[in-house]
Amino acid sequence: MIRILKQSVKPLNSTFVKTLIVNNSRRFFTQNNKIIKEEINEEDLESTAYLEQYHHSRDEMMKQYQKETPNRIYSAESRNLSHSIPQFREIYQDHLKPGEKLIEVNPVTVAGRIKSIRISSAKLFFIDLIQDDKSLQLMVDLKFYENTSEYQLLHQILRKGDIIECSGIPAKSKLGELSIIPKSIQILTPCLRPIPLKLQNKEMRYRNRPLDFIVNPSIKNAFLIRSKMISFLRNYLVDKEFIEVDTPILSTNVGGANAKPFKTHSNSLNLDLFLRISPELFLKQLVISGFDKVFEIGKQFRNEGIDLTHNPEFTTCELYQAYADYNSLVLLTEDLLSKMILHTVGSYKIPLPSNPEIEIDFKPPFQKINFIDKIQELIGEKLPEDLTSYDSIPTLLDICHRHSIHCKPPHTPTRILDEMASHLLEPLCIQPTFIMDHPLAMSPLAKIHRSNNQRTERFELFVGGKELVNAYSELNDPKEQRKRFLAQSQDRIEGDEEAQILDEQYCNALELGLPPTAGWGLGIDRLCMLFSNTPTIKDVILFPTTKPLQSVQQQQQQASQQSQNKSK
Repeated sequence: MIRILKQSVKPLNSTFVKTLIVNNSRRFFTQNNKIIKEEINEEDLESTAYLEQYHHSRDEMMKQYQKETPNRIYSAESRNLSHSIPQFREIYQDHLKPGEKLIEVNPVTVAGRIKSIRISSAKLFFIDLIQDDKSLQLMVDLKFYENTSEYQLLHQILRKGDIIECSGIPAKSKLGELSIIPKSIQILTPCLRPIPLKLQNKEMRYRNRPLDFIVNPSIKNAFLIRSKMISFLRNYLVDKEFIEVDTPILSTNVGGANAKPFKTHSNSLNLDLFLRISPELFLKQLVISGFDKVFEIGKQFRNEGIDLTHNPEFTTCELYQAYADYNSLVLLTEDLLSKMILHTVGSYKIPLPSNPEIEIDFKPPFQKINFIDKIQELIGEKLPEDLTSYDSIPTLLDICHRHSIHCKPPHTPTRILDEMASHLLEPLCIQPTFIMDHPLAMSPLAKIHRSNNQRTERFELFVGGKELVNAYSELNDPKEQRKRFLAQSQDRIEGDEEAQILDEQYCNALELGLPPTAGWGLGIDRLCMLFSNTPTIKDVILFPTTKPLQSVQQQQQQASQQSQNKSK
C-alpha cells in the first residue's frame, strides 16, 4: 500500500507543492529541503495513484524552474555541444592527472541523461551523466557554479532520468575519475516518470521498452549485434550481385509457407486481405520477370503460438538465385554464416544460450543428415514408401505411439512427419547441421529429388536444436505446382489451417517460365539469439508482442474470482 502526503514548502522565494510518498518507510523526493535517495520498486510503477502524484510533483518543479531561470525546457533550438560524452572521454581521459582542473581552457559542453545523483552536502553533489552508453561524472560545486540561486534550485529538483546540458571545466577527481565541474546546467527534458533501481519482471520490461533500456542498458548489446548482422548480411548479398527488393505485406492470397495467417479487411476495396507469412511467391515472380538474383529482408506474420523461439511478428531474409540448386545454397550458407559470426562476434565459436557449457562451432563444413534415412535408422524400421498418401497415416501414427511421439490432430502426413522430425532429428542438431532431402509431402514448393521421386531437393539448417535456414531447389513445373497446391487443399479439408492455399496468380506466372532456381530463407531473430547468447526471442526484438497491462490485470482478477468461487 502506498500512502500519499502533500505539503507546501518554500524553497528559495517561491511556494510550490512537493509530494512525499511513503511506502514501507521508504521516502521519495525531498524533505526539509534535502534530497533523499529515491528507492523505487517495480510494483510502484503499476500504481496509478503513485504515478499521478509523481508526475504532478515533477510538473510543479518544472514550473518553478521555468519561473526562476531563463532556461526553457522542451526547447526546439539546436544544442551547441562541444563534445559527445564518448568524444570527451577519448580526448581528456589521458590528458588530466588526478585532482587536476583545466580552469584556463574554454568551457566544454555536453549533454545526456542523468543516471544517478549523489548528494555530498548543500554545496556539492555529483551526477553520473550517460550518453551512447558512456557515462561521465559531473562534480557540481557551488563555488564554481555561475548562478547561486539556480544551483540551489537544481540541487532540489534534478532527478534521475532528466536530460540535461552541462557547460563546465574538464577535471579529474582526487580519485582519478574523469569529470566536468559545471558552471551551468540546463534541463532540456525532464523525466516525469520514476526510474526504478531495478527492472526485472519480464512482462513489465517488454511492455515498457524505453524504461527497460534506461534501467538495463546492457540488453542493448543484443541489438547492436543484430544491427551488425543485418548490415553484414545485406553487404554480403549485394557483393554477390543480389538486388534488394520490397514485396507486398498485404495481399489477397497467402502462401510460401505452411502457417496460419493474420487476416484484415480493406474498407476502400471492401476486400479481405492477409498479412504475409512469407515473401516467397512474389520473389519467385520477380525471378520469372528477369531479376535473376533477388533478396528481401523484412517482417513476416504468423498467427501461431508465442514461446521462447516464436513471435507472431518476426524478421527474415529470403533470397532467390536463378540457375542454381540447393547444393549451391549449402555452400552459400556455410560461407555466409561463418563469415558473419567472425565479423560480428570475433570467433567461430559461441556458447549455446540454453547450456553455456556447450560450445557451437560455425567453422565450415557443417554436418549433414538425411531426413528419411536418419529417422529409419533411429526407429529401426522403414517408413511407408508413399508418404504423400493418406493411407500412410495409420502406419505413421503407430510408429509415433511406439516411440512415445505425441502428435496432435489434425493427423496429416505433413504434420506427423514434422512431429517425428522434431522429436527424433532436431535434438541431434546442436552443432550446425543440414537436414537434407525432406519428404515430398512436407515440401509443396520444392523440386522433386533428381534420384528419388518421394523426396525433395530441400534442406533445413538447425543449430542448437532450432531451425535457422530453410532452402530448396524451386519447383518450376506449373502443372506439378497446381497438383501440390490441391494436395495441400486436402490437408485444409482435414482441419490443417496451416496448409497452403492455391495461388492462381503465382501458378499463372509459372506458366511464363521460371528458370531453374534455388530459394533460401533465414530467421534473423533466432540467429541473433545465438550470436548474442540470448535464451528468448523477445530479448532480440525491440518491441515484442505482449498483452497490454489492462488485459493482464483483468485476467488476474478473473482468476482470483474463480479461485474464490471454488473455495466457497
